[in-house]
Amino acid sequence: MAIRSMWERLMFAPFVLVLTAATAAAQETPFREVLGHVHPSAPAPALTPPNANVTGVWTTLGYGSPINPVHVALTHDGKILVISGSGNYPENHVLSAGVWDPATQRMTTFVIATDMFCNGMVVLPDGRPFVIGGTLSYKFTGLKSTALFDQATATFSAGPDMSDGRWYPTGTVLPDGTVMAISGLGTTGVMNKTVEIFDPVKNIISPAGAAFPDVQFFPRQHVLPSGKVFESGWNPNTQMWDTSTHVWTPVAVTQYGKDRTYGTSVLLPLTPANGYKPTVIIMGGGPSSSNITATTETIDLSAPKPAWVWGPNMVAPRIELNATLLPNGKVIVSGGSSQDEDAAKAVLPAEMYDPATNAFSPAGTMAFPRLYHSNTILLPDATVLALGGNPIRGAYEGHMEIYSPPYLYTSTGALASRPVIASAPPNIAYGASFALSTTAAATIGSVVVMRAGAVTHSFNMDQRLVGLSFTAGSGTLTVTAPANANLAPPGWYLIFILDTNGVPSVGKFVKIG
Repeated sequence: MAIRSMWERLMFAPFVLVLTAATAAAQETPFREVLGHVHPSAPAPALTPPNANVTGVWTTLGYGSPINPVHVALTHDGKILVISGSGNYPENHVLSAGVWDPATQRMTTFVIATDMFCNGMVVLPDGRPFVIGGTLSYKFTGLKSTALFDQATATFSAGPDMSDGRWYPTGTVLPDGTVMAISGLGTTGVMNKTVEIFDPVKNIISPAGAAFPDVQFFPRQHVLPSGKVFESGWNPNTQMWDTSTHVWTPVAVTQYGKDRTYGTSVLLPLTPANGYKPTVIIMGGGPSSSNITATTETIDLSAPKPAWVWGPNMVAPRIELNATLLPNGKVIVSGGSSQDEDAAKAVLPAEMYDPATNAFSPAGTMAFPRLYHSNTILLPDATVLALGGNPIRGAYEGHMEIYSPPYLYTSTGALASRPVIASAPPNIAYGASFALSTTAAATIGSVVVMRAGAVTHSFNMDQRLVGLSFTAGSGTLTVTAPANANLAPPGWYLIFILDTNGVPSVGKFVKIG
C-alpha cells in the first residue's frame, strides 16, 4: 500500500502559511491567520432550509480553533479536550492543547510537556482522558510516555512509560476498566508489535502478549458483548482478541480484500430490540492515496461464522472520513476526499446511515473540506461538532461547524420540542433499576446511554451506544442499566431519552459501573 508515500509527503512537504482553498473562498467573513489557520471573527448567517427535518443543518461557528485540532475527546463536564502537540509542523516547538467550551464557543489553550501529536486517546472510567504515546521525532518515531488529563485543573500529569514508543496507536477501554494499547511505531521507527495493559487504579502498564501478526496503524477495535475485542482494519483480515488468554483468532476477510487505509469503523447500536447483537460497519479508505473506495461492509459478530457482506455505497469515495453515532442509532458520515489530502477532491455532502434500513440518505453539505486530521464528535446537546483538516503541513482548517441532525426540526423547519431529563442518578450499577425524572414520561419511545467519544485519524476509539429497557410512570421512567461491563465498559456516559418521534433530550452524564 502507499502509506510510505504518505509519510514521505509529510516529511518533505514545506511549511506553507496559506489559507485553504475553501477558506479563501469564504470572502464574506473577516479572518486573521494563525500558523496557517484562519480564525473567523464573525458567525456565518444561520439559515434553516425548508427540509431541515430531512437533511439536518450545518452551521459555521463564529470562533475558530486557535490550534490544529488533531485529537479531540468529550469530558464529563461537557467540554472538548483538543490536542495538537506540534500540530504536524516539526518547526513548531510550542506544544499545545486546549479545552473548547460549547456554551461559550471559546477555546482556552495551554502548553504541554510532550509532543502528543499522533497519539491514541481514550477516556478512563474515572473520567480522565488517557493519552498513549505521540511523536518522538518526525522521522517518524513514537514516544514511550503516557499522560492523564485532569479536567478540573486543565493540566496533564505523566503516566507510566510503556516498554517502547507508540506513534499512531489505538487504545481500547476493556470491561475490567483497564486500557489495551496496541500498534504504533516505536522509538526506532519500527512497528511496536506488543500489546500492553494500563491499570489506572494501580497506575502501571503490563505486557499482554503480541499484536496480531500484520498489525497496522490505528487498529479499529470494538469491545463486544462477549467481552472480547474485535479488530476491523485497516487490514482486510480482521481479528478477535481474547482478554483472558491474550490470544488473537482470525475472524473473516473483508469483501473489499484490500487495506482500508484511513477508512473508518463503527460498532452499531446494542439495543434490547436487536438482542444486543454486535454488528460492525466499515466504510471507505483504500490501499493507496488515489485508490479510494465508496464501499461499505457489515459483519454480524453474533453469527456462528461471522462474514463481511457488502453494505450500501456512499455518495462518493471517501478517505479520511468521519462517522459519528447519534442518539437515535443512526450514523452521520461526513468529510474525506476521493484523493487523500486533496482539498479539490473533498467530499462536502454528508450522509446518514440507518442501521434499520441498511441505507444512506442525504444529510446536508459541509462548508469546508475535512481531510487529514479532521474530526467529528457528538456533543451533549445531541448535535455534532466538526473541526480540523490539515492536508498541508503548517496550514490547517480553523473553521468549526456544528451539525444539527433532522431530529431537532419539525416539518416546517421550526425547532422541535424536546423532552427534558429533570434528574438522573450520578452513578448507576450494572443491572440495577434507576429512575429518570421527566414530565414527558408518557411520550418516551427509547432510552440510550452513549459513551463520551475520543476521536483521531478517522476513528472514534470510545464511541458506543447501548439501548436500555424501561417502563413509564407518572413523571418518571424506571430504567434498567446495562447488564454488565461487556455491554458497557465502565465509565462516563451520556444518557438520552427520545420521544416517539425520535426527538432526543439534551444528554446528562452518568457514571456506569
